[in-house]
Amino acid sequence: MNRYRFSGSINFRKGSGDRRIIMSKKRIEWIDIAKAYGIIAVVIGHALASGTTTHIIYWWHMPLFFIIGGFFLKPIDAAKLTEWKRFFNKRIHRDLLVYFIAGIGLITLYSILYNEDWQYLVNHLSRLMVGGRALNLYTSTFWFINVYLISIVAITLLISTVKSRWLQFAIVSGGLFLSTCYDKFDWLTFYNFKMMPWNLDIVLIAAFFTYIGYLFLHTDYSWIEKPRPITLLVTGMGILIAGYINGNFNFKFSMKSHMIDASLPKILLLAMIPLVFSFGVFGLSYLTSRLSGSFILATIGQHTMIIMYLHNALLDIASMAGITNVATQVIIAVIVPMLITRIKQPVMQNRSLYLS
Repeated sequence: MNRYRFSGSINFRKGSGDRRIIMSKKRIEWIDIAKAYGIIAVVIGHALASGTTTHIIYWWHMPLFFIIGGFFLKPIDAAKLTEWKRFFNKRIHRDLLVYFIAGIGLITLYSILYNEDWQYLVNHLSRLMVGGRALNLYTSTFWFINVYLISIVAITLLISTVKSRWLQFAIVSGGLFLSTCYDKFDWLTFYNFKMMPWNLDIVLIAAFFTYIGYLFLHTDYSWIEKPRPITLLVTGMGILIAGYINGNFNFKFSMKSHMIDASLPKILLLAMIPLVFSFGVFGLSYLTSRLSGSFILATIGQHTMIIMYLHNALLDIASMAGITNVATQVIIAVIVPMLITRIKQPVMQNRSLYLS
């Protein structure tokens, strides 16, 4: 199994340290495994009825992907248009193309399966332009692509123009705090949803986690591979789960709908719980990578985006076929997209560094 292996460190005070990072092109297997755990959690969260298990899954599965999305960001010369063109071609263009192709395909598939009319088709195809909460049914997870693309642009701009790491952190932390100061963005309405196009306001949350990911992998991240931090993180996860189940605190979190329901200060739980769980998953992923069968999860992790795109449709089709067992539905929703990439060379295969 190929691995990315990064070496080097960054001075937290000086952004110029970014350019001194030495990165060898080896794949870090536990990152793929973490992505596998994340995408399996996404599928399970959509296969199960809403309840305690889904609430806990929602604490961390999307923040984890935004954290990983920040791993491979780096500063550019923001004053040069050519640098932004290169960034767009490398990080945005292909993902944007897949977003529209997959969206058109899945909306068309739904209209065929449910015998919808042209009005439905036109209405839902136009929603791809607006994005965010307006996307539903087979495209309900596509909001992630909207927010992910905007977030990596925002963080790239931040780390390229603001040199102080403390100021960078203060800016993203301020954005996270601002996101807890309102319940819903109700100034604009699209398709009967009060929202900003492409869930733009959710970037306040996503950018924080994306920046944490950037900072983590561009400093000495080897601590996540050590027994003591892993033990502390997993213990923290257990304490939080036990406390939630026993009613010691309440925390319900959904990034897409900007739902942050908390019995304690929102900013405290929003900043702490997703990070404890995400880094706990990273630690467990490192331990998993040391097992002989870890290549199975690593392979799943290398196909996260096509699973993200297709799993809602596959869950629905499995249900239509009379398959009601949740475990079987989840296996189908994870395995079939991987088989598609093996049987035929799709446009998905030409993907960005993050998606691969």
